[in-house]
Amino acid sequence: MFDRSSQVLNRLDRFLRDHVPHDLYLDTAPVEVVGWEVPDEPVSFETARDADYVPVAIGSPWGRPWGTTWFRVRGEVPASWADVAGATPELVVDLGFRPLQVGFQAEALAWRPDGTAIKAIEPENRWLRVGDPGESFEVFLEAASNPHVTSEGLVHPTPLGDKQTAGTGPIYRLQRLDLGLRDLAVWELVADIEALRGLAGQLPDSTRRSEIIAALSAMMDAVDWDDLHASAPTARRVLAPMLDRPASASAHTVHAVGHAHIDSAWLWPIRETIRKCARTFSNVLDLIDADPDVTFACSSAQQYQWMKDHYPDVWARMRTAVAAGRFVPVGGMWVESDINLTGGEALVRQFLVGTRFFLDEFGVESEEVWLPDTFGYSAAVPQIARLAGKKYFLTQKMSWNDTNRFPHHTFWWEGLDGTRIFTHFPPVDTYNATLSAEELLRAEHTFAERGGATVSLAPYGSATGVADRLARCCSRRAGSPTSRGRRGSNCRARSGSSRRRSPNTPTPPCGAVRCTSNCTVAPTPASTGQRPATGATSTCSERPNCGPPQRPCAPERPTRGRHSTGCGARFCCSSSTTSSPARRSPGCIRRRRRPTPRSPRSLSS
Repeated sequence: MFDRSSQVLNRLDRFLRDHVPHDLYLDTAPVEVVGWEVPDEPVSFETARDADYVPVAIGSPWGRPWGTTWFRVRGEVPASWADVAGATPELVVDLGFRPLQVGFQAEALAWRPDGTAIKAIEPENRWLRVGDPGESFEVFLEAASNPHVTSEGLVHPTPLGDKQTAGTGPIYRLQRLDLGLRDLAVWELVADIEALRGLAGQLPDSTRRSEIIAALSAMMDAVDWDDLHASAPTARRVLAPMLDRPASASAHTVHAVGHAHIDSAWLWPIRETIRKCARTFSNVLDLIDADPDVTFACSSAQQYQWMKDHYPDVWARMRTAVAAGRFVPVGGMWVESDINLTGGEALVRQFLVGTRFFLDEFGVESEEVWLPDTFGYSAAVPQIARLAGKKYFLTQKMSWNDTNRFPHHTFWWEGLDGTRIFTHFPPVDTYNATLSAEELLRAEHTFAERGGATVSLAPYGSATGVADRLARCCSRRAGSPTSRGRRGSNCRARSGSSRRRSPNTPTPPCGAVRCTSNCTVAPTPASTGQRPATGATSTCSERPNCGPPQRPCAPERPTRGRHSTGCGARFCCSSSTTSSPARRSPGCIRRRRRPTPRSPRSLSS
């Protein structure tokens, strides 16, 4: 049979690019927009509400670097829209978004006139529910004109990093701010197509892939390209059989939990971190109200404290969601800290203060260590974490390794004193997953323990919310025909405990675990020519219960320079909070070796 798959997929891509954007909204209506630019640092809602606003036209420039502009939007939803079936009105906003990484450009928080936050506006969430047909509305948008400070890369200096050098001219242009009547049938059709298109792009040449492509071709023949609104239900019926097919009984199970990794201090001021948290958490709470499948995992007690101090209405909603089990405090640490250079006492205090906060505020004690973005892990962590009451350890940063690939995703990690903690590296290889077919299939195909386990966890979302609504709908469809995806699963009770019951969970890694990707490491005695201390390795060397003998992580002679990232190790480079890499594996070979003076065990002496 002649293979037409490439022609069909090219035609489908043109359909999505050229026709769907014009048909997603059946009608639009203008709104009244006025604005006020804050003279300096952000102000309270009460101050902004009473400010002197001036009219703002679409296309107007706005926002100096690191500035804030408040937009007041008033309007009335056309009463005639009530007669249109299968459509819903919403405010559509484009602050001048660019095709850049989300979180490094303009963002806004929508407020009601009574001073309560609604949700965020950002590149993946450009809409806001405002009322039913015939109703009037008023909302305020607190828009942050954050510059793209990495536009020149992370290695070049930029004037955008400081208000004093970033300039005072506007860096954004208001592109759209009006009412739109969203066509629900077309929107659902797009989600159907995106899910199957993603699956067709990932499957090998097979009967399943050919059937999907044939169904997509039949859908495009059935749809009226000039009247997508009327023909979308028919097109969806053509695709339904492909989406209804379940994954095989032996397919990998993915427990998907919403997540928004927010660096508490990175490429923006702390005051902007606080506002990012408010935008993110209000987005999440809005999604929780709208979607019963959304469960959100959130670490860093510091970020909770910021909401308690600065956004009491968001904080109250968070407490309600935590009590309902939908907003899950994880990690038990004050922040997602570095654990390479951090001393043992500092790590103890991270767990002590963070765990106490969650207990005092929510009556919840986190059972896991949640560090998805930390570059490397001290050999002292299993001991400290277990003494802090933690049972599990999760990260995905080892997937960034550019020197060698860590051989496990689910295993028991053993510290230098013999303490073990159950550890999981999500095989989806990201903490910003979209649950696309590509990611779900990657999780199944790369899962190192698939011979003895069938379960993994996927943190999905971004630093501004648990993905956009279209991505969530696509993921719900993709989860059935690709893997046995479960959204909203309790990331502790389901994913953690089910992986622990896996009969063949490996136990080889001992000591420190180090990521060797695009990071600058601190000088160690090994790299400066000093005599190396003992006590840190990344794999077992001669312990019989650690699996087959493995070569120690550290090479026979140091190969790292002062700012190098690789060490030539078999699995991953070694680092520790208490010592530098050893030439052999004393921590694995001699479990009872006396600890170094700065080890966590010595804190109690």
